[in-house]
Amino acid sequence: MNLILRVINKVLSWLNLIVIKRNALFHDDKYLDRKEFRYVLWLDRIYSKICHVPGHIVELGVAKGRNSLIFGNLIEMNGDADVRRYFGFDTFDGYTPEDIKSSPFLKSSAWKDTSFKFVKKRIENAGYTNICSLREGDLKITLPKFIQEGADGFTPDNLRVALLYIDCNAYSAATAGMEILKDYMSPGAVICIDEKQQGGETKALIEFCQKHGYTYLKDDSPFAIPAYTVVK
Repeated sequence: MNLILRVINKVLSWLNLIVIKRNALFHDDKYLDRKEFRYVLWLDRIYSKICHVPGHIVELGVAKGRNSLIFGNLIEMNGDADVRRYFGFDTFDGYTPEDIKSSPFLKSSAWKDTSFKFVKKRIENAGYTNICSLREGDLKITLPKFIQEGADGFTPDNLRVALLYIDCNAYSAATAGMEILKDYMSPGAVICIDEKQQGGETKALIEFCQKHGYTYLKDDSPFAIPAYTVVK
């Protein structure tokens, strides 16, 4: 009887160890944790708002290119690769002096741990060079030049934007980007901000909506965009 009890206890110990290891495995698995999964669903929800709106996706603030890859996937998976492109704008060297001046809470040392070359390589490795492209530098200079010169997907001065995704944190950059692109937004296009803690982007979007008669919105959804507006 004692032998049987020892065997049973041993088996139970093994089973308990397996459960602990299994829980540790899933707890430490960073491939697609809950926060990242919610974020992907969030961007998918945004994309659903422009499914029937002609035009491209422009992002202000690329960082390490996470959104570049997600939007590249969404464009491809929705069958839009022949008619829609993603264009990302960033200094790839942190904030400009004007950004810091307009949003003093930003740190001049932030976002120095990425580069144009690094994100470009990520896009190449993912196989999205035919969908996603980047522009390096201060968007107040690079964005007008980009519109005037044209690119794959539009001829010079004929850009049409379906989604302007703002993730630059800085008031001056967000304001400049919206004003530069305003006349190139398709009817029904979406301008949204990726700012969980209200700051420069929020202020810029509110002022833009007040100036041009747009409505400042937030959806009733667990995956709602922090704030956005729809172009009339």
